[in-house]
Amino acid sequence: MTDRPVKPRRVIDVRRLTLGTLALAAATAQAGLPDRTDAAAALHGPEDVSAGALWLAAGEGEGEGEGEGEGRAVNTDAALMRDLGFIEGHLRAGLALYRAGDLAAAKTHMGHPIKEKYDAVADPMEDRGLSRLRDELSALAEAAEAEAATDEIDGKFERVRATITEARDGVTEAQRVRGLIALTRIAGDEYTVATEGRQIANLHEYQDSWGFLQVVDAQARALSGSEDAALARVGERMLSALETTGAVFGNLQGRGNFDMAPDVIYGAAARMELAAAGLPKP
Repeated sequence: MTDRPVKPRRVIDVRRLTLGTLALAAATAQAGLPDRTDAAAALHGPEDVSAGALWLAAGEGEGEGEGEGEGRAVNTDAALMRDLGFIEGHLRAGLALYRAGDLAAAKTHMGHPIKEKYDAVADPMEDRGLSRLRDELSALAEAAEAEAATDEIDGKFERVRATITEARDGVTEAQRVRGLIALTRIAGDEYTVATEGRQIANLHEYQDSWGFLQVVDAQARALSGSEDAALARVGERMLSALETTGAVFGNLQGRGNFDMAPDVIYGAAARMELAAAGLPKP
């Protein structure tokens, strides 16, 4: 454990954070996120959550014990992308909370992937020669438990992220997109549980949902910069769909004025699905 002064807890307004920036060590809690757009109102209609034959329909979310639902078959590569995004999303939420001084919550999020999720990715990661992810996740969780300095936590997170990125680089962009769409639906499922009764009923799931959308946004931004014009358009449209989800989050403690509307997240997933309709299918 590295000795360091304990800083007072800071409250982070997640709508003011640029999605994806927490992956970088230089990110701060004051980065900007687009405010709610007029398109948000359009996401409450049934056409957004039942638009055609969706490749990765609802039912990909977590069930009891936080294990993903396996309601229908998903391409193996897309499922790995979903599950790695799930792991990274927990860590992004944990990192934000750690920086804010909420160490108890941060430790839970940092420890979840290795304790309850790694088995889902163990075989495909071993097949890719990337089984080092297990040790990297363990090292990050242990550092958080020891309340290490933030710089040390950042460094260990970046090592995890580099390994996940290597795994992503080994699959097609189409499967990456399908995994991201599935992850967005998981974010919707988590948010539904979190806001039961239109109140924050489960803060952990609320933070999970936010973390998962961080991952989706970061990957969509990467796609939007592709030299392939078709992929770039898909990335841009995914980002456009995600903009509206800022309206359903307050700060990371679930405080603030925001709409507790899970259908906004599901609607964003449906719009992403439509945006990706031209990509090659499995």
